[in-house]
Amino acid sequence: MRHRTWTEVIIGGAVTAAVTSGLAGCGTSPHQAALPPARCGSAVTHSLDGSTRALSADPGALACFAAAARRCRAAGIEITEMGTDTGTNFVFTVSPGQTTCQVTERSQAYSVNFGGSAGPVTTVACRLAGVSGAGVTLGCGGRAMLIPSAVSPLLPLPAVGPFSRDRTRCPRCPASPGTTR
Repeated sequence: MRHRTWTEVIIGGAVTAAVTSGLAGCGTSPHQAALPPARCGSAVTHSLDGSTRALSADPGALACFAAAARRCRAAGIEITEMGTDTGTNFVFTVSPGQTTCQVTERSQAYSVNFGGSAGPVTTVACRLAGVSGAGVTLGCGGRAMLIPSAVSPLLPLPAVGPFSRDRTRCPRCPASPGTTR
């Protein structure tokens, strides 16, 4: 049996690694497919359900999507349902069908933890339940949801209570001039 030199061992290892990584590329890629672009723009919410409140949106994005759904014209909107460090990006696409208007939901979960990651893109057929002044109501995968027609206004802080500026009703606030404690 012939002894191998270190050079042969290193070259053999490099060739094996190159062939193995080349074959690994033939299977499923660790990078998931991306969501399609949304022609109308995007909006952000904390909860996508039957009473969705849009926290922010690109100018005209919500109105664009509502008009497309009402007229059954090709368009799409991206909705980000965000949590603290994870969430889901959705793209809802309207397309004219043979007899009815077709709506498709594509979604991809994401996390910003440990450098960030994105899950696979999933696709669900939706039912367009209606378009009203409140927005577009959809049924997707057994879940009712509203794509609102406008961004929700911010709610003002209460004038009195635990967050009052004068601290008159805050039992846990440190004592200061004007408190009732």
